[in-house]
Amino acid sequence: MTRFDIAHVSSAHPWTDNRVHLREAAGLVAAGWRVLLVAVESDLEVPDTGVVVHTIRRRRRSTRVLLGSVEAVWTGYRSGAAVLHFHDPELVWAVPLLRALGRRVVFDAHEDLPNQVLNKSYLSRSGRLVAKVAAHAVVRCARSADRIVAATETIANRFPTRKTVLVRNFPRLRAEDDLVTVRDPAVAFVGALDVDRGARTLARAVLDPAFPDGWFLRLAGPVRPAALLEGFREGVDSGRVELHGHVSPGRARDLLARSSIGVVTLLPTPAHLDCLPTKLFENMAAGLALVVSDFPLWRRLLRGYDCVTFVDPSDPAAIARAIASYASDPERLSAHSAVAARAAREQFHWDAEEAVLVAMYRGLLGARPR
Repeated sequence: MTRFDIAHVSSAHPWTDNRVHLREAAGLVAAGWRVLLVAVESDLEVPDTGVVVHTIRRRRRSTRVLLGSVEAVWTGYRSGAAVLHFHDPELVWAVPLLRALGRRVVFDAHEDLPNQVLNKSYLSRSGRLVAKVAAHAVVRCARSADRIVAATETIANRFPTRKTVLVRNFPRLRAEDDLVTVRDPAVAFVGALDVDRGARTLARAVLDPAFPDGWFLRLAGPVRPAALLEGFREGVDSGRVELHGHVSPGRARDLLARSSIGVVTLLPTPAHLDCLPTKLFENMAAGLALVVSDFPLWRRLLRGYDCVTFVDPSDPAAIARAIASYASDPERLSAHSAVAARAAREQFHWDAEEAVLVAMYRGLLGARPR
């Protein structure tokens, strides 16, 4: 029977998840550890990474938090792994329990929970207050883990410096992206799309008179709620929107590589203003010129790289004009594309983040895997 060194555990993420599986778990296998992944079933496919996968069934949120979290934790514990690496706030209850049982625990903080709950428009004012108190309780409990892996500096600042590492959501570079010579006149948004991520604004932007003739918006990823797709219906009928639905991570990267412009126009919610969306960096790795929200953090991050047009993400006409400015100036489009690809190779890629994660695990498990 396989004895695992590390068990990555999630009751919310699919087993095909980019950060959980294809970056973190796969990177630790490449470094020499035996890694189990416990995560939610998915019909999508990913390449073999050497990670041993155990899937649990998808549940509604209410039963997932109660039943799915227990199943995921128990499966990880039963594997005998020396370290359990949790990826969801709903698993945090098990951190002190497992440490009391002699297991080491890593908590992976993907999102800034106290700020994230402010985005929940379906919550009443009192509901948001309760949710924020609960979010701070989760953070306090997570601090008891042996190590915390934070996706952004803002998140990392909520945890003790001595046991927190910053591992950002930068993509793996792909050799095939450097071989692309022909691109479609396409503006790509690849990833989960909802109101706060700019669904309604994008739907209006493609219908704006300034949107360039012969160009189209390429959408790939889940749209929540599905009713938002109606907003794109006119664009689909006119040939200005191409819908691909939920696709595998590899397919998503292929669609980016065939596009010319990446659009990341998240609305300025408290959570988005301090986030580092992986889709932004995947666009750069694919060599796309960028049209992105004018956030102070993103301006600082991309300073020195002339590959981006900043826009007001709530203004469909501004988004359409930014796209048109690239469409009407192929030389500028090509130059921004080349700089974006260079920025990804120089700074915004997974290799350096993986090195931080591996170093953290060597501190927990010893310098020599296996």
